[in-house]
Amino acid sequence: MQIEQVEPVVLESAIGTVSLPGGKNAFDATVTPVVAKVHTDEGVVGLGETYLDDPSGHKALTAAKGMEALGHELEGKDPRDVVARWHELYVHVKREGSFRALSAIDEALWDIKGKASGKPVYELLGGRVGELKAYATFPLSKPAEQLIEDAGWLADKGFPTMKIVAGHGIDNDTEKITTVAENLPDGLGLAIDSNTTYTVQDAMRVGEVASEHGLEWFEEPVSHTNVQGMAQLNRDLSVPISAYQNNLAHYPAVDLLEANALEIYQPALDFVGGITAADRVATMIEPYDKKLVPHAFGPAINYSASLHVAAASPACSLIEFGVYSDEIDDPGEYIASPYVANQTDIYVQGGGTIEPPDEPGLGLELDDEVVEEYRLN
Repeated sequence: MQIEQVEPVVLESAIGTVSLPGGKNAFDATVTPVVAKVHTDEGVVGLGETYLDDPSGHKALTAAKGMEALGHELEGKDPRDVVARWHELYVHVKREGSFRALSAIDEALWDIKGKASGKPVYELLGGRVGELKAYATFPLSKPAEQLIEDAGWLADKGFPTMKIVAGHGIDNDTEKITTVAENLPDGLGLAIDSNTTYTVQDAMRVGEVASEHGLEWFEEPVSHTNVQGMAQLNRDLSVPISAYQNNLAHYPAVDLLEANALEIYQPALDFVGGITAADRVATMIEPYDKKLVPHAFGPAINYSASLHVAAASPACSLIEFGVYSDEIDDPGEYIASPYVANQTDIYVQGGGTIEPPDEPGLGLELDDEVVEEYRLN
């Protein structure tokens, strides 16, 4: 089997924009997918995906050009030798910065390998390990009182944890954390994500409040480059420190592990280097008793790839699930990718459990007619 072409497909965001007020600057985020379709001479087509927070679509179109250029390096090569292909592409992307392209292509190669062998990707990674639950990322900009009301809706579904956006300043975060944490339904945990907002000193003050109220984790309190700062927070606070969504490949995990900087590792498969890199992060952290909780905000093909890695890792029992709207009846429905014909196969069941698709490869297929409705390139 040989690769003939890597075809990037840029799609319009199916969920519009979501206002994210946290972080150093408020911004409107979208889920603008760039799908990698890897065509082979035997007719097997692999699907992978990255996405951008890009209301205009311009960055997504640029990413697609990089994906197409990187794909030329694979023409004529066997897609089933995924690790060899990853290292060949890594030589290029570490100089050129096309990690989104590498990530999507890597996912598509694993999809091909699974389809060619007749097995789901999680079996190729060693098989499923234990039960997997989804926690609810709830990125909607709302006051604490409304978040408490929505928490009941999420708890009824069975989500074990609700994650909300922080990073609004020490006083604001203190009030929000205290109000929400003290009024949550029984059995529902709370996590916060400040999107690298704070200095170490300010993060320490917010983290003390988070620790006092027993939060599940404090995500990206400081810049991902501040390894020693994260290590200080992780040492001095009882709330677990989490990060890794902004790290590239698996190599930075070495420094983070040596510094004991994180308790929870959250690689984003659309950015870290796909399944290959994320699975290596999972393997590296498991002997240190650290947890893998993949950052999986985004579209369905990439989400499925994240599910397969999560299901096959003994370091993982929890994965992110984006609840993008409060106007749907069931918060466990996946709504970000109507261009995927079997999007409904991704679903949070009662009790918060979730499973990867069982069909060969990543287990998802495109609806070509809907793809054309959303296509931007």
